[in-house]
Amino acid sequence: MSEKSVAIIRKWVAPIIKYYIKNNMIFNPLISGSLLRRFISYKVAKTPLSIMIEPICGCNLKCPLCTTPHKYMTRKQGMMNYETYQKLLDDVHNFAIVFNFGFAGEPLLNPNLFKMVRDAAEYNIFTVVDTNSTLINKQRIEEILDSQLNLLILSIDSANPTFFEQFRAGANFKKTIEQIIKLCKVKKEQKKTFPLIIAEVIVSRDNENQLQAMYEWLMNKIGVDDVWFKAICFPLHSQGFSNDHSVSDLVEKYLPKNGRKRYNFVNGKLELINPTMFCSWEHKCVILWDGRVGACCYDYDGTYTFGNLNEQHFLDIWNSKKYRYYREKLIRHKKLELCKKCSYSIDFGN
Repeated sequence: MSEKSVAIIRKWVAPIIKYYIKNNMIFNPLISGSLLRRFISYKVAKTPLSIMIEPICGCNLKCPLCTTPHKYMTRKQGMMNYETYQKLLDDVHNFAIVFNFGFAGEPLLNPNLFKMVRDAAEYNIFTVVDTNSTLINKQRIEEILDSQLNLLILSIDSANPTFFEQFRAGANFKKTIEQIIKLCKVKKEQKKTFPLIIAEVIVSRDNENQLQAMYEWLMNKIGVDDVWFKAICFPLHSQGFSNDHSVSDLVEKYLPKNGRKRYNFVNGKLELINPTMFCSWEHKCVILWDGRVGACCYDYDGTYTFGNLNEQHFLDIWNSKKYRYYREKLIRHKKLELCKKCSYSIDFGN
């Protein structure tokens, strides 16, 4: 297995394995056998391992470092209809391993979200929902716990109400935290293994000195299963955002001085601290809300798409000459125009 495949497995599967070992549990043979068949499918047929699904392009918040709710999003926004999702599932359920519900919007705004999750669970597809956490309520708690969701990632960037509501503009700290605590409590009362509830903390200038306290608060007071710390990312791939924001101002306001960070600021430019030598998206894709098939997790404007699954079978798009050429470029480490401002790429800023 290649280094790239191992990296993907470690990212998504390792936390689950760790949880099972910690709790003296074993894998369901049906699930593990299904995963094995899908890995074989990937090795033989080169089908994608992971599919990111955009339930909605739109958000209830206006976070300062996001292009979706602001004027910078250049494509039309909208919500994925259930028929489009069913078409996707029909096309890919034999080989897809991971469905990651998120991308350029708040997935809980789609009323069919957890119906989609349940449908994927019927095919033993590992499901992930990445949410800003602000729309959790009693009904959503029931849907989350009944959906067979595997992994729920909650954005909780601070225990300080003022900073939380500034960084997640439009959020209500007290209400959000109360509902998350209820979710964790009900999950425990129901003795549910899944979903694993992960608090994701974006490390910034404001919270870099409180990370240990954040970890203890989230684990002991809130009751999540684990905490992930994520380096802050500036959406400089967006031309509109870049035009309206000075890099030096962003650095001064948000970039940690000493904590975990993605960039160094050198001679007026951002330089990646640990640039990757490969792109894992050669075996991933993103399905936009309208059914278009995209190729990059940073292409929020949908500039690079290769077809629409409402009009073609997914594999016809995946195996098209244009899409194969794109993936071959990634495999050979030949960066495309889209890669130049990637916050992982070695070519960032060039």
